[in-house]
Amino acid sequence: MRAILVGFGFIGRNLVKSIRDKLAVIKSFHPQFKLVGISDVEGFLFDEEGLDLERASSISKITEYFEKIHEGSSIELIERSEADVLIEATPTNVVDGQPGLSHIEKALNLGMHVVTSNKGPLVIAFKRLMDLAKRKGVELKYEATVAGAIPIFSLVRDCLRGNHVRKIYGILNGTTNYILSRMHFDDVSFEVALREAQERGIAERDPTYDVEGIDAACKVVILANAILGKDAKINDVKREGIKRVSREAVRLARKAGYAIKLVAVVGDRLEVGPRLVALNHPICVHGTLNAVHLETDLAGEITVVGPGAGEETVSAIINDLLSLPMSGGYR
Repeated sequence: MRAILVGFGFIGRNLVKSIRDKLAVIKSFHPQFKLVGISDVEGFLFDEEGLDLERASSISKITEYFEKIHEGSSIELIERSEADVLIEATPTNVVDGQPGLSHIEKALNLGMHVVTSNKGPLVIAFKRLMDLAKRKGVELKYEATVAGAIPIFSLVRDCLRGNHVRKIYGILNGTTNYILSRMHFDDVSFEVALREAQERGIAERDPTYDVEGIDAACKVVILANAILGKDAKINDVKREGIKRVSREAVRLARKAGYAIKLVAVVGDRLEVGPRLVALNHPICVHGTLNAVHLETDLAGEITVVGPGAGEETVSAIINDLLSLPMSGGYR
């Protein structure tokens, strides 16, 4: 299996390190596996015989690799590589899904499997992309797009096959959960908790995407489409962020045995907003953890908890990679 990676940011760099460390495991599933290309905005690396994983895992940008560097776009790498699988790890863009949407469409049209951590293309064009993958006879896998390391899609697909999932709800954004947890346990204001989250690298310099609930709403769309079979768009999600959550509201909730959490709901209605959650409820997790609660007809209620972002997201990408068919996808 010949793989290429598009996107060499935080997730991409950690993925290369994990491929290096887990190469024996990967080859137990795909004996001929090799990473033949990596691209970012500066160009791309390409070696038909496979890149040196030790060297590739020690660099912070592809120009530091020195050898096998080419000027050109990610699309050029996709077209040139004749890879079996594209791993798409560029930043999320929920306005038009680009550039990830073009990368995924190009790879699928060429008959490549795709594994992605990029929410944007799936928010914009989930049904279209899944239909394209089906027509081309390849897989489009996206476990890393929702709840980081938590295997929500594979849980439903592989372990709950006979179940009808009626409803999904939970905490899907680690940044807002950290801020609300600090407010709950340490009685600080939203502004203080946000500033601390930024200083610790948990929140972005511009935190709008997280604190306004946009990130969680994107995940609601993907869950609704992938698990409940809807054709939802971002505007179908009723959304409210946490900027108006006051210290006094958090105090009152705590005294009553509740915490205020940014809760995402996927069911008859799609919504994201601050909600009171009982302190003994299984989704009442703290810090940067995520929690996903499923209501099913046969298995009843199931809650899964784990890291919702960061380097642990690589676990989901590796699992998707290992679950691809043994034979290559390229046609």
